[in-house]
Amino acid sequence: MTTASTPATRSQPRTLGLPGLLATLAALLLSVVSFAAAGIAVPDIGASLRASPAEQSLVVSVYSLGFAVPMVLGGRLGDLYGRRRLFLLGMAGFTLFSLMAALSPTVIVLIAARALTGVSAAAMVPQVLATITASTHGRERARAVALFGATAGGATAIGQILGGALLSVPLLGAGWRTVFAVSVVMGVVAFLAALRWVPATSSPGHRSLDLIGTVLLGSALLSLLVPLSQGAALGWPAWCWALLAAVPVLFAAFWRWQLRLHRADRVPLVPPPLFRLGSYRVGLVMALMLQSAFGAFTFLYALTTQTGLGWTPMHAALVLLPYALCFFVVSIWSGKLAPRFGFRRLLIIGGVIQAALLALTATSVFLQGTGLNSWTLAASLIGVGIGQAFMFGPLVGAMIADVPPASAGAASGALQTTQQAAMGLGVAVAGGLLAAATAASVMYTTALAVCMIVQAAFAVAFALCALALPRR
Repeated sequence: MTTASTPATRSQPRTLGLPGLLATLAALLLSVVSFAAAGIAVPDIGASLRASPAEQSLVVSVYSLGFAVPMVLGGRLGDLYGRRRLFLLGMAGFTLFSLMAALSPTVIVLIAARALTGVSAAAMVPQVLATITASTHGRERARAVALFGATAGGATAIGQILGGALLSVPLLGAGWRTVFAVSVVMGVVAFLAALRWVPATSSPGHRSLDLIGTVLLGSALLSLLVPLSQGAALGWPAWCWALLAAVPVLFAAFWRWQLRLHRADRVPLVPPPLFRLGSYRVGLVMALMLQSAFGAFTFLYALTTQTGLGWTPMHAALVLLPYALCFFVVSIWSGKLAPRFGFRRLLIIGGVIQAALLALTATSVFLQGTGLNSWTLAASLIGVGIGQAFMFGPLVGAMIADVPPASAGAASGALQTTQQAAMGLGVAVAGGLLAAATAASVMYTTALAVCMIVQAAFAVAFALCALALPRR
């Protein structure tokens, strides 16, 4: 029985087009900008709502948890019941709960609103890459994937810049409320645009959900991300270590269940045949390295510049502006280069460029110390942005090149779950590094320089992994 040919699917064009692409990318932009802007706003939230450090940490971490845990399920629901439908539901929820966050009277209400906003993002974001995969082909797909990569990578810097600017425009007496209120406005515009231009796509197959797999995967991710996000603030109690010990057991149980469903010709949450695709399997490892290193850098950058050097949020954000603009422009350019040179070659070039420029930037940061010059740092980060632009977009393109449209939602969900979990992992490791550095009276800038060296090593490993991808 085929379930994809619903009336909505037949009446809508199956090609995405530029307006539809921009409408879908708005969801990705919103989800990342919301995370980055909230991170900038945390000190203001703490002062306004009298939140403890642990509560301030939860404002950021519960969004990532709510985002990562149901991500694959969101992709699967889009495959079965229509990606456009899930996209619109997720965008509506994201907008509603952003309004709840903007009007929160207490930090507890704000934490709940941020968790629900993350869950809403998990419904809409997997539909972005899945819709691109199902409704574009050839050069159109290459350009769309390049824009996807540019949006995914540049949105963090955009979010920090936007957050820094909005904090100076208090709404109802607090700048952080303005940060969330802008998400409401953007969400309404994106919802109306998607309603008009995003085509309806879905995948044929049996209408069943792998609820056991969802519980196992959710439990594994929660067991990983909860201790990593809260362990340091709580002094690493025994239950944190117990949860971390359970992570490999839960992931192994999840994978065995997926294999069992596949062999029984049922529908697993993550189809095992995806991991028979070398490009997808290697790409997940590369995404893990890329996102964990990027998460650690953004976290340490914010703390080093604002807490360590005393820069204002706007000052710190503006230093990233040339990096963000360069990243975005080169990402679009890489989409035009991909059909000519291939994803593999661009990924290798990106890894080498970023490794070299990160090493130079780390040396500069270490030598300048507390006298770190804004212009010097901004100039060196431009080169880092060029390398990163050749890594984000082409990696997504290489991963989905062989993915069949019927598995687009599951593939997108698994990729973005990996990215979110990796970001959390990077932030947790960076937090541990910073705690060790401050305990040993090491300057913030030294910790940032060490982080960049580690990120450069990851970039080298990234380029080596790219050699295992298909040449075409």
